[in-house]
Amino acid sequence: MIKINFVFGLFFVTALTVAQSDSEKKFISLESNYLRYAEQFPSDLNGLEVLGDLYGSYGKWEKALEIYSQIKQRDPYNANYHFKYGGVVGMLAREGSKFKALIRVNEAKKAFTKAETLDSKHWQVQWAQVELYAQLPAILGGSYEKAWVHAERLEQLSKVNGCFAKAYLFDLQQSPENSKIYSLKGLSLVMKSECYDAKSEVLFSCYPHNNNLISQIAIAFEKEASNPKQAAIFFDKYIADYTPKDRLELDQAHFRLAKLYVKMNRLNMALENLDMALKINPSFQDAKREKNLILTKKEP
Repeated sequence: MIKINFVFGLFFVTALTVAQSDSEKKFISLESNYLRYAEQFPSDLNGLEVLGDLYGSYGKWEKALEIYSQIKQRDPYNANYHFKYGGVVGMLAREGSKFKALIRVNEAKKAFTKAETLDSKHWQVQWAQVELYAQLPAILGGSYEKAWVHAERLEQLSKVNGCFAKAYLFDLQQSPENSKIYSLKGLSLVMKSECYDAKSEVLFSCYPHNNNLISQIAIAFEKEASNPKQAAIFFDKYIADYTPKDRLELDQAHFRLAKLYVKMNRLNMALENLDMALKINPSFQDAKREKNLILTKKEP
């Protein structure tokens, strides 16, 4: 299940951990360090940006908004500051009344337009606008036509991202055949990249990406290319870098990864991921059923 929300491809520096207590301890420690640095070096906007990224990675949108608002005012010609500000405003647009949502959506649009004006090669802004216009209802300014305009612009900047943006739009428009065509085109580009056969982080360094692209590649390897090993690599990466802004829910990512491990007959790894999914979502019935099936298979 993909969650439909305002997702703008923000590059946050800190991933969430599954264990909430450990996650909160980590957040408190990092926040303390970043606040101390910001107090010692108030003119360093990069330090403030990292603090805003921290708040964003933990879904603390109001605090992130306050930081991004500060830095974009102090450096109004920095496209990335406007981009991140617009992304957080978009996340906040999901909350509150429709009237407030409309105001925030318009504010997000202005921020993205400003970022695009300042940096025409800012590919994340194009992704943000693809998702914004595709996910918004028409009454709030949603438009597949506008989403496709930004998908085309994105493809000019990054063919891999452009292909998967188009696959994403076709999927939302319930055109699975066309979605598959562009997913396979995107996979072909990924596999042709110069470091595709490399291990670890190098695998992801050949093309610009956000975590949503990683999940799309994982799903494409799983569904369209029937390649569970490669799909598992990308799902692992997605899970490691997950933050609340990402489209695929974390419990669903663990569940899909578990199913891949079942296909590869790595049942212990499958159980481990099912346990993680159930820790996040104890009422996840499909995960419970899958776990029971595996345990039945393992019985002597």
